[in-house]
Amino acid sequence: MKLCQFVITAIVIMVAACNKDKFTTIPQLTLKSISPETVLSGNVIRLKGSYTDKEGDIDSVFVVRKFFAGNTATKIDTIEKFQFAALNLPPKTLEGDIELTYEYNTQNLGIRTLSGVAKDTTAALGMILKDKAANRSEYKESEKIRLKKP
Repeated sequence: MKLCQFVITAIVIMVAACNKDKFTTIPQLTLKSISPETVLSGNVIRLKGSYTDKEGDIDSVFVVRKFFAGNTATKIDTIEKFQFAALNLPPKTLEGDIELTYEYNTQNLGIRTLSGVAKDTTAALGMILKDKAANRSEYKESEKIRLKKP
């Protein structure tokens, strides 16, 4: 009987701990996917993720581009910083999905673009969320994709 009570107590504690971590003051970010795996000139790149934030006060999004030679990052830069409102999510949203789209090697106005590369390159996109109190999510990075020279 005591073993059964111990198991039930352990399960209750684990469930409570999981729920406690879901919404925190510091924004939580998960990147789920990036596609396509191989990107040709004119392709649309889709970066999908999800987030939670206890106060629903996410303010800014930072997108980082990384280029690789094998497993070593050779260039890292912030390609974009924009207001969270640009994602057209309802204000004070505590959790939701994020999808950013970029056109590769295009000149279309009003659309996020990712410039072409001088040679075939492996790259990844990363993201950080910042709230109004300046709390930042952990940096999260996508899987690597292959950018083909235009």
